[in-house]
Amino acid sequence: MTEQVRQLGSALRKLAAPAPGELLYAVVDGAREGMGPLRGVDLRREQLRSLFEGEMAPYLGDVAPYLVSIDPAGGCLDDWARTWGRSVGILLIAETDFDALWRHLRGLFIAEDEDGQRFFFRYYDPRVLRSYLPTCTADEAGEFFGPIERILVEAEGPDKAIVCSACGDGVKMEEVQLEAFDQASRFGGGDS
Repeated sequence: MTEQVRQLGSALRKLAAPAPGELLYAVVDGAREGMGPLRGVDLRREQLRSLFEGEMAPYLGDVAPYLVSIDPAGGCLDDWARTWGRSVGILLIAETDFDALWRHLRGLFIAEDEDGQRFFFRYYDPRVLRSYLPTCTADEAGEFFGPIERILVEAEGPDKAIVCSACGDGVKMEEVQLEAFDQASRFGGGDS
């Protein structure tokens, strides 16, 4: 593991640290990187489940989005750091158990535009989420976030993250400089 990946993993651990009563989860897009961001997941202690269900689910396993519970102190965030900037998924902090969050996330797949046209909503793609969240009203944000306290999304550039939360008038989106990139730029670059 390179020093920059180690530092980025440490920065993500600090940023994604759940408060007491909160749990850390990720939604990983299997179509983007397979299960690469989850190499550090200990499946004996953490849960992993496809968000796709039904008769087609077994055929879509390689491209399905997966919900995974993450031990914030474990190695998964280092693996997440290796894929940072490639739009592999989102990190979620919630005060709910795995099954309740899974049910909530399953309910977000179908969206409707102003004309009533229904479409599949890839909310777990950071590029889609960065565009969608600023458009939310307070009601839409409340419905989308449900039991989720915060969502961590990579920013357009790999040196920043966006911390998103529902607020009184929609969604608060705070861009945060990631220490690993700040340190690498101060020292003239870093390994990747």
